[in-house]
Amino acid sequence: MHKIIIGLFGIALLCSCNKKDDPEPIPEPTVYDRTVLVYMSGENDLTTSGFMADDLLEMDEGSYQLNDNQHLIVFIDSVGTTNPPHIIEIAKGKRKVLYQYNSEFAASDPSKFREVIQWTIDNYPSKDYGLVLWGHATGWAVDADSVANVQRTRAYGYDYGYDSYIGRKAMNITQMAKALEDMPKFKYIFADCCCFMCVESAYELRNAADYLIGSPAEIPGAGAPYDRIMSSLFSNSNTFYQNICDIYYDFYLDAYNSSTYDYLNLDGYSVPMSAVKLSEMESLAQATNQILATISSEITSPAVLDLSKLPFYFASTTYTDMKVMYDMSSVFYKYASVSDYTQWLTTYNKAVPYSLVSTKWQTVYNTLYNSFDSFPDNNAMWGGLSMYFPQQGYDNYNYKFNTRIKNYQWYYSVNWSKYGW
Repeated sequence: MHKIIIGLFGIALLCSCNKKDDPEPIPEPTVYDRTVLVYMSGENDLTTSGFMADDLLEMDEGSYQLNDNQHLIVFIDSVGTTNPPHIIEIAKGKRKVLYQYNSEFAASDPSKFREVIQWTIDNYPSKDYGLVLWGHATGWAVDADSVANVQRTRAYGYDYGYDSYIGRKAMNITQMAKALEDMPKFKYIFADCCCFMCVESAYELRNAADYLIGSPAEIPGAGAPYDRIMSSLFSNSNTFYQNICDIYYDFYLDAYNSSTYDYLNLDGYSVPMSAVKLSEMESLAQATNQILATISSEITSPAVLDLSKLPFYFASTTYTDMKVMYDMSSVFYKYASVSDYTQWLTTYNKAVPYSLVSTKWQTVYNTLYNSFDSFPDNNAMWGGLSMYFPQQGYDNYNYKFNTRIKNYQWYYSVNWSKYGW
């Protein structure tokens, strides 16, 4: 009997010891609902003009709309040698520095761009992510596939190099796409910068996000009203991209109609907006390839495609007669047959599920301003996405657009070389 009791006591003791020796379970890492990174490339006149400070104040105000599972992270590169680039979180109206770099660098450096995004993903694991591109941009190309320090033609994130005297640099969209390779796909990329909604850029970024949102035209320096769009940036609604476009568009439509802008005579102006469903870009490329074939006599070199009175979104300040970035839907509306255009438009509307037309917007280009009255009043012609149509005349400019377009996958997908370009 004693042996049995002793034996049972030993078993109990053994079990008790084993239980105490079991390691504590490792808690699962917190996974947030959504983290949004605002990448502010502001070492340029957007800071010296006060736009960065104003937008940060709007973000402060908008952050009150967020809950504990929603995180607003902001990378800031501004003007001033005493404040190197840094990463902050804005929550409940307060800013907290999360990471401070020790030295200056160009925010347009693709490796730094990727580094900041990776840091955000590593430190804020989330169900999904949003990316806001804040800064200067003008579309699809700067130069060959490298950070350019030549003419500011096109791309994203112009860094004027004020703090490190490195000269102006910008990131090509091709570089941006490579920087985003092998990263979690963003729920959206919202481009709060000029002329970003061109088909070439959207196609290049087709694997980087679910949606691309922005304007095909110039935007005002004040950019997005962040206090008003904040909840939409974190929304799970199936039409969140529509809400972002609506708020942006209506904000400027109302602002330009107010007494504040009376001296500029901007009544009726706004900002054209559109959203692209990037998973549909391959289908759009195929459909565009097909519709181009139907107008081959108009586009085959050395033919000169008459684009007069069609809406365009960019003009050169150096060459006042140079017009590029034409609204792609308007061009096909003019030149394709009704049946061919209708078939193409079905695919286009899947790729561009939402757009808002403004036939006039604030511009620094006299060529654009003087063309507004000749743009078509038929809103059905406008699609809210620009496309490059090669012209022999473009070879006369230093920018060499007919050569630079070959850096982009869209050029090959729609087979421009077939037509002598």
